Amino acid sequence: MDTLNRTPKISLKDVNKVYKSKKGDVQALKDLDLSVKEGEFLVIVGASGCGKTTLLNLVAGFDSATSGEVLLDGDPVTGITPECGMIFQQYALFPWKTVQENVEFGLKMKRVPKQERQEQGEKYIELVGLTGFEKSYPHHLSGGMKQRVSIARSLANDPKVMLLDEPFAALDAMTRQVLQEQLVHIYEKHRKTILFITHSIDEALLLSSRIVVMTARPGRIAQEIVNDLPHPRNADVQLSERYMELKRTIWDNVQAEVMKSMEVEIG
Repeated sequence: MDTLNRTPKISLKDVNKVYKSKKGDVQALKDLDLSVKEGEFLVIVGASGCGKTTLLNLVAGFDSATSGEVLLDGDPVTGITPECGMIFQQYALFPWKTVQENVEFGLKMKRVPKQERQEQGEKYIELVGLTGFEKSYPHHLSGGMKQRVSIARSLANDPKVMLLDEPFAALDAMTRQVLQEQLVHIYEKHRKTILFITHSIDEALLLSSRIVVMTARPGRIAQEIVNDLPHPRNADVQLSERYMELKRTIWDNVQAEVMKSMEVEIG
């Protein structure tokens, strides 16, 4: 892999996030520090409720920190920005628009000329393997195909950062593996900065250049691991000794944090 740029694309400095509720304050993130380099594929894992999605929402500009700094290219994130492309677990496609129209939507909002946006749409539809489905509507597509449309739509907008919140969680195991390998291929080709949330250690190891394990709530960074598994990555890498070594290391930390979160809930 190429040497990554030393300048952080994303920085979170001493970030705290507290939510108000009828039962009192809930601290989702506490004194969290994290840097993501340009061109890095960072995967975040952790127990349910540890603040993974909260962290992603702060970077996306959907929410703001109670205290601390969230920076994109050194500038404070003050709201939703087109520099970040968000892909959710649910597909968030326009059901009345075709695949082509969904992929072109962001370009249309930017007033990109019709011919150019059509060419860009076709390019990314081909990249995610959906050539021939340009005129299909979402209700004609499988879950995996819908998620590929979401990925194509995000890429067509050429964001600096792609933010993915468990995008493959609702898919069957075989479809999930196909899309994981496809996302690895897209990353290797385009080298977007990617911040990806998952509960799956296997998914984290297949996709990432670095893995962050978060503590139980309030969320902080418990562990960081550079993923040195060789590229190109596919299912075969899961048979290697290094893969199993990394998986055991991550699992020990995740398991410890899950137990802490269960103790808090029971207590």
